[in-house]
Amino acid sequence: MIFKWIYMFFSGYVTIVIEGFFVERFINICKNNNIVMLDIERQNSTYLKVKILKSDFKDIRHIAKKTKCKIKIDKKYGFPFFVNKYRKRKIFAVAILVIAIFIFISTKFVWNIEINGNEKISKEEIGALISEFGISKGILKKDIDTEKISNSIRLERDDISWIGISIKGTNVIINIKEAIEVPEVIDKNEICNIVAKQDATISKIVVHNGTARIEVGQEVKKGDLLVEGVMEGEHIEPRPVHADANITGVIYLEKEQKESYLQNKKVETGNVEIKREICINKFKINLNKRLSNFENYDTIYSNNRIKLFSNFYLPIEIRKATNKEIRNELIEYSENELKDKIVKELEEELENEYNISQYSNKTKEVETVPEQDGMLVKLIYEIKEEIGTKVKTN
Repeated sequence: MIFKWIYMFFSGYVTIVIEGFFVERFINICKNNNIVMLDIERQNSTYLKVKILKSDFKDIRHIAKKTKCKIKIDKKYGFPFFVNKYRKRKIFAVAILVIAIFIFISTKFVWNIEINGNEKISKEEIGALISEFGISKGILKKDIDTEKISNSIRLERDDISWIGISIKGTNVIINIKEAIEVPEVIDKNEICNIVAKQDATISKIVVHNGTARIEVGQEVKKGDLLVEGVMEGEHIEPRPVHADANITGVIYLEKEQKESYLQNKKVETGNVEIKREICINKFKINLNKRLSNFENYDTIYSNNRIKLFSNFYLPIEIRKATNKEIRNELIEYSENELKDKIVKELEEELENEYNISQYSNKTKEVETVPEQDGMLVKLIYEIKEEIGTKVKTN
């Protein structure tokens, strides 16, 4: 059905009104003559509306005469009527032609890059990676060898197990699967040592096989030898073995921050102004004056790339800047309020840096040092973790 409507649009069609006592006969004769009729609206037995092709209107006149029906055109639709309406407006016609040429040329280039499947690797990093291999906005689609680029990226990056690149319209779609790190499994018959996988203070040692080279309370660095794959004894000769042990270490993660009891806080006034600019590739057209009416404000940007269909993007982007007016208010925190505020900020920082939530066996300690004009807060996480990892000996 959709193709029929597309055909009618470019051919031109009209809505006609038919009146008479023999409208049923009129419709039957039209169908017998293969005249396309759509959206038949019957209001009563002697009156109906129907859409037909512009080219069929002449043919139905004799049918109307034969069935003693009156017909008249109610509305006209489609490309031919549009062109006819504006045929005398030369500038408009030229503009339409220029736009059509612009859209046609734009279809030869890439104007959007869609990245899916990434979790640990950021989209910015993937974008920079594919740019090194020649995929970027504004490049000709015919210059992209998707298979060659996919193979090259897989060979270069161990953290990407699979990457698929497809071109749809003016959109390049990148689908990736990140590699899952699997710890090396060492056969129990192979000789190996146990080393520290991170900095820690040893809190517990249980050796099943091998010889411990550290003591409880000792600080170790990542890569230090913890248990050597050697069996030693007073009455036996040293012999190499597969080291096996459970070694628990304490990891300390800490941050500190000082803030004043009196602080300026940003408060939104509720006044908002919106500015827009049109970006055609790298060329920008500012639609508003650049200076804001506000003295103090925060700006939120949003971009809307123009597209005709789901994967047919144009090199045109509407950039919207929303300025929210703010004012500074002086706020005085109590000791408890300031402490809670700083602790929350430090927790967020440590979570972002070390992913604290991944550790199950952890305790938190908060130290505060009140001062005359503010407070120093230190946040310490004590984490108990298995810190040993096996490595083969040479």
